[in-house]
Amino acid sequence: MEGPVVLLGFDAADPELVERWAGEGKLPSVARLMARGAWARTSGEELLFEHGIWTSLFSGVSTARHGFHFFWQPVPGTYGLELKKGRDIGVAPFWAQLAGTGRTVFVMDPPDTEPVHGLDGLQVSEWATHSHYPPLTLAVEPPAAVRELEREFGAREQLGETIGSTPQNDRILLQRLIARAARKGATIRALIGKASYDVIVAVFAEAHTGAHQVWEYRRDAKGDGPRPEHGMGDGLLRLYQAVDAEIGAIVDALPASANAFVVSSVGLLSQYPIEELTEDFCRKLGYQAAPAQAAPSADSAAPRRSPLAMLRRLVPESARNLVSRFLPFQVQARLLSDKFAASTDWSRTTAYAPPGYYTGCIRVNLRGREPQGIVAPGAEYDALLARLEEDFGALVDEETGEPVIERTVRTRAVFGDSPHPALPDLVVFWRAHDRPLRRVAHPRAVLTQSPHAFHRGSHHITEGFVVAAGPAIRAAGRMPDVNPLSLAPTLLALLEAPIPATMTAAPLDSWRATPAQLSNRSAS
Repeated sequence: MEGPVVLLGFDAADPELVERWAGEGKLPSVARLMARGAWARTSGEELLFEHGIWTSLFSGVSTARHGFHFFWQPVPGTYGLELKKGRDIGVAPFWAQLAGTGRTVFVMDPPDTEPVHGLDGLQVSEWATHSHYPPLTLAVEPPAAVRELEREFGAREQLGETIGSTPQNDRILLQRLIARAARKGATIRALIGKASYDVIVAVFAEAHTGAHQVWEYRRDAKGDGPRPEHGMGDGLLRLYQAVDAEIGAIVDALPASANAFVVSSVGLLSQYPIEELTEDFCRKLGYQAAPAQAAPSADSAAPRRSPLAMLRRLVPESARNLVSRFLPFQVQARLLSDKFAASTDWSRTTAYAPPGYYTGCIRVNLRGREPQGIVAPGAEYDALLARLEEDFGALVDEETGEPVIERTVRTRAVFGDSPHPALPDLVVFWRAHDRPLRRVAHPRAVLTQSPHAFHRGSHHITEGFVVAAGPAIRAAGRMPDVNPLSLAPTLLALLEAPIPATMTAAPLDSWRATPAQLSNRSAS
């Protein structure tokens, strides 16, 4: 290997828009890489869950093994929930394989990933990233480098989405994100100019945060947004152009021997949260049973209550939920977990819905897996999934009469018979919609939901984008879709480093230049 291997993240850049705008010359840096290298969309089962995609992409480890799919996840073997972060699940990014080899790394803001100890170089996490729940702290390796980073380039700048803000505030946030992208690009170029690195990984999260903030104002290739544009109809394009410019400047600063990859995690579509509808589906159609009400004591007309119980009776649940948001995250997590476990009669429940804002995740109360499982594995399990799919397929928007479900995916059909025990059994994808769904009709019930606290009109598709160019990459143009798990072993192969057994996908050998092509390039 002659030059560095470079991975630049264009976080949540929509593949359709990237391809269109690059072809129109509006994203010249990406267009240049596409013209001299190879590019494709990423797709497949590893993109079923948006929250785990960066973990899978960096590590090459399948969701079937690590199980990370949402920040509130079921605790296997219980009916409780836990707060989960990608950095908690115990899988290492591909650059961890370079420990002890003398290779040097520069890493800036990889999502869901903390610095790896024992590597030579500089690693920075959570300096300027997409907002997290719960929030994460700045981490730098070596730790002493944090003072130099802040002295030369300023303090960390976390800019999160603002739900329900005004157009004026949205415009200000967009401008700050564009400025932050420029600041991050300048920081990366300055830092990689100070030393020679074998691996460079840097991710621009501005495209992710900003896209959600301005999506509903859009006037672009994906149509008109539902809100008046307020001068932000081209906001998404301007944001992409800002990141594209920084990517181009970084690539131009690299030696000619560098092999550079630019990858997007997922794209975007119009959607509002459907969490309450999914839960209402399970309850009203008889899958998830409510707990029986305890009968009052026969010898006590006015049973004694604890002060806490009396307070809960006097204070409306909406107010209690509001107060709970100001409690420490771990306390919130425990309260939510306890409330979730106590809200169901598990002895009469066949299927239920753990939290999930946009994508429905249905869990079967499976005998031998859940504490009070009542559904037998095998034929009974399969028949239940078939009934669930039929009932979801019967749902229509009460206002328009149109179906609301795009597709359902059985987890075991794509991940095998023994996926991670935290994963759902059925994944439900709702159709794109530019307004909140309030009432959804089924032949046996009407499902309803109130405005969600996370009232945002955009979510993610199950496709991303990757483009690569450099001496070791073929000038192959558009290639067939690729598995995102292939990226990590491909980068290790370019580094001539061992590929661990945890990486189950094959490297993208069809993207690599042949020895004859490499020889011709060296001669020229």
